[in-house]
Amino acid sequence: MSESLTLSNWMSIRPNQVIAIRSGQVISSAEFTTNVARWKNLLAQHSGHRWVVYHSDPYEFLSILYALWYLQRIACVPGDNRPATIARLSNKVDGMIGEISQGIALGSNDDYLIEDNFALHELDGSQIAVELYTSGSSGAPKAITKTIAQLQSELASLQKQWPAVSGAVILSTVSHQHLYGLTFRLLRPFIAGQPILCELCEYTEDIYNFAQDLCQFVLVSSPSHISRVNELLDWSSLNALCVNIFSAAAPLERNDALRMSKLLSAPLWEIYGSSETGVIAWRSQAADTEQSLWQKLPDVEFEFDPNEQVKVCSPFTDPQHSVLSDKLKVYPNGCFELQGRSDNIVKIEGKRVSLTAIENALCEHSWISEIRAFVVIRKRTEVAIALVLSHEGEIQLMRSGRQFMIKTLRAQLLSKFETIVVPRRWRFIDTMPYNQQGKITLESLQNLVEQPALLKWPTIKNIKHDSSNLLINCTMPKELLYFDGHFENAPILPGVVQVHWAQKYAVEYFNISQRFSHLEVIKFSHVIQPEEEIEIAIEFNQQKRKVMFSYRSAIGLHSSGRICFE
Repeated sequence: MSESLTLSNWMSIRPNQVIAIRSGQVISSAEFTTNVARWKNLLAQHSGHRWVVYHSDPYEFLSILYALWYLQRIACVPGDNRPATIARLSNKVDGMIGEISQGIALGSNDDYLIEDNFALHELDGSQIAVELYTSGSSGAPKAITKTIAQLQSELASLQKQWPAVSGAVILSTVSHQHLYGLTFRLLRPFIAGQPILCELCEYTEDIYNFAQDLCQFVLVSSPSHISRVNELLDWSSLNALCVNIFSAAAPLERNDALRMSKLLSAPLWEIYGSSETGVIAWRSQAADTEQSLWQKLPDVEFEFDPNEQVKVCSPFTDPQHSVLSDKLKVYPNGCFELQGRSDNIVKIEGKRVSLTAIENALCEHSWISEIRAFVVIRKRTEVAIALVLSHEGEIQLMRSGRQFMIKTLRAQLLSKFETIVVPRRWRFIDTMPYNQQGKITLESLQNLVEQPALLKWPTIKNIKHDSSNLLINCTMPKELLYFDGHFENAPILPGVVQVHWAQKYAVEYFNISQRFSHLEVIKFSHVIQPEEEIEIAIEFNQQKRKVMFSYRSAIGLHSSGRICFE
């Protein structure tokens, strides 16, 4: 990053500097200047000071930003372009730009808009650059204003901490429509001479494929992508190509961080901050350290008030929005650990309760891998829970069923909380509903409880077993996800599910370590419908490494067969 090159005074950038790569084609700084001029003159034909900007292409988005800045206008940046989001902003702005219904768009034949004398003058750092509307888990988004000078100050601090490697291409799994993506995917690379890949890496396979054609790259990602990385790809073919990995939105699980760093043979830096404060701190988890503490970014300081609230002081933080919603434990060396949110307090029928405290209490249980507590409002205000089960939890769900697990978890909460605030609605899900920014919004959580809970296992009534026999009396709840669409208006339990259940129960109860080989004499005599009471009988012949199973009810045999192991 050149010392003289800033967001407001970027004109000394080399004309042939590669700004972006789109569909394999490079885009130079000269082309960028021309594109800014086209957008500037198109927007100059429309009056108004505040404009919603949404564009999935980072190059076009950056061009629009600069066009607005040269017109001394404000870019109002939402986290997405869904109709409800745009409708909430429509009465706060003068117009829409980009990939929005009725938004101003630049046509392919708009070359007449280019000014021959487009002046690349230095921008006023004190002018408002962006107004961010990033939805979070707390509800409706609020406006967060940043000046050009604040953005530039943050870029300077990042450069002190991580000197940019010029020419390294930026691959990103996150959108630039929020501060983390805006800073790490767009503004910092632009000033640092790092080309931006316009295509978003929605899956880890995209990262792998795009990186094959690069000499060096930086990965800007989120915990949701890093935790789901496909380890079956030949990541060793990218050895030494990755310069840095950045992750933000939530702390990474230690194993996920170490695995991603090892796969790409690159340091992984976790970013802690918020839209209000910008980047506050970072950490890099190590294999030989169980707990990795956070370290403040250069130019960031903390102030503590009598209520133990933490105020962030930095050149890029607005003093009016500088109080953290997290509790910190600060060590003498200045490093700190996060100890939960301090503001996640709600009222349930007049009773104040911390959703964070509920989450922490449930996280103590070995069944739970990840959890979110949130509020839903129907006839009454209630606490709801969305949780991802651990491996131990998945086994317990299979053996005991959903209702038993909910009853057990509620009992754990009742020992610490009043009955009125204990969650009434529970959703067991495979993964949390992270959005493109790597965040979990309140709306996405509430949508989970708007739909019936889809179940993966029968409702267990009774289980009997010994070393070679297993007898399960159960009911087929109508909420089983396998009934959905199989078939319309006449749901039946698919045969493949019956075989799958028999195998899973056998493996867990008889501790079968051999791999599946093949099936024998599979017969399906009668269909199984919702709410039927079924007896599942499973017998394991250890010598022959075969499992015999049958599904029966009052009407007789539904299915039977043998599962053979290697």
